[in-house]
Amino acid sequence: MEMGMINIRPIMNSCAEEILSFKTCCGLRMFEQNLEIHLENRGSERVVMLGFFDLRGEHGKKRITTLTPPGERVIKPGETIACYCQMDEELWSRSKSLSFYDRDGAEYSAEIQ
Repeated sequence: MEMGMINIRPIMNSCAEEILSFKTCCGLRMFEQNLEIHLENRGSERVVMLGFFDLRGEHGKKRITTLTPPGERVIKPGETIACYCQMDEELWSRSKSLSFYDRDGAEYSAEIQ
């Protein structure tokens, strides 16, 4: 769903988890990133996105601050970036929308299918 200039496309259990994950010698997974999110700038100006998003649903609002890569991200016009995180599947299934924010205070939301 597009709101403003940023289009948000969440992909739960994407194949990126297999690409980003690797097993250590102890069998532990280093990166369990089961949520991939694409942020596409459809506007004509660059946007600086903050390094977190909010999930909204029956649980209220929950801020997710564990994005990879961490920190602010600059998205140029026409550019799409991806970020990843480990997401509790039960929390995800109870969520209705997610919102990202830019440095200027604008909110960009998408419904969760």
